[in-house]
Amino acid sequence: MIKQIYNFDELTMPLWIKVLFLGFYLVIFVYAVKKTILVVPRDKRKVNASGLIVLYFTIYAMFYCVNPDYFSYREWMNVNIKEIGIEYWTNENIYAYLITFCQSLDISYPYELFRLIVWGGGLLLVFLTAKMYRDILMPGLVVMFLFVLYSGTFSYGRVSLAMAVYFMGVSILMWGKSGFVKLLGITMALGSYFFHHQMIIGVGLLPGIILPFEKKKTIVFALALLGMMMGVIYYINSNVSLMETVFGADELAEKMETYNEREQGLFRVSTAIGYINIFLPFIFVTYFFYQQKQIPKPIVGIHRITFILLLATVAFFVISGPRSTYTYRVLYICIIPVSILVSYCFNQGYFKSLHLLIMFGFALLTNSMRLISSVQ
Repeated sequence: MIKQIYNFDELTMPLWIKVLFLGFYLVIFVYAVKKTILVVPRDKRKVNASGLIVLYFTIYAMFYCVNPDYFSYREWMNVNIKEIGIEYWTNENIYAYLITFCQSLDISYPYELFRLIVWGGGLLLVFLTAKMYRDILMPGLVVMFLFVLYSGTFSYGRVSLAMAVYFMGVSILMWGKSGFVKLLGITMALGSYFFHHQMIIGVGLLPGIILPFEKKKTIVFALALLGMMMGVIYYINSNVSLMETVFGADELAEKMETYNEREQGLFRVSTAIGYINIFLPFIFVTYFFYQQKQIPKPIVGIHRITFILLLATVAFFVISGPRSTYTYRVLYICIIPVSILVSYCFNQGYFKSLHLLIMFGFALLTNSMRLISSVQ
């Protein structure tokens, strides 16, 4: 049965797989509506969705293949990586070593194990990160909002793990009391680069965690910073050798060309809605923060790093275009912190039913359209 489920290639993914996964998504979407929108008049501190982590993990462990990134690295299972050379296959050597480990086991599904370790590790780190905030929000809600708002994005493999490592490091940095713990957080955030090279952007923007974006008077400063980012991106973009060094331009350019051929019609619309699906919740959160005098320091730090990442997204948007690989990859880094911020605001009672309806509406459109857009 399992072999039948996974026995297809990227361009011939059967419709029933998409429909089945969409059905699971809709079930949990309805559950989330019941747990959030329908309890708005009541005490939100009583809302707990921690049990959802089990169902969430099970669904993705079975059906992560609905995302084309499932097929990344699959061909590795048919070759001897060590014989050809680790460096030949990837710059992110940690995955090559993991593949060789899975190959060395006497099991029937080494590639499925590889994806389960990578994706499952990412989800586990998200949940453990959310537990750091348990005094001010409910960890289960972070997982629930992550699934309902961004399941179509988090179903990626390597990048999801890299983002999870990065924001666990950021959270350790913000919660740490001692210098050693803070150093551990910084090291973990920097180490996310080795799990996916796109995190070089997050690493470079990490100092933005000290910038007071939650103050109204910093809007002008933010605009100035945006201008500086655009200048830097334009310079890198015009220097081919530098772009290859910083972003791995050859690989990204190849993927960009492939995506441009594939992303037609419905997917283009879903991409635009997907941008709104991340920016709009953050705008709501920022609006509420401007009205508050006391915000926990770790939440402030998460808000700041998300703010500067979204500024970088805008800069890439202007210089490289809305469908540039660079643009959406920087944007997608924000899905974990936005889920944390939304969970905090919900737990504090800031959201009204209308806010949640708008966010959930865009999420439903985004994830549903992405699930069916690549059906041939």
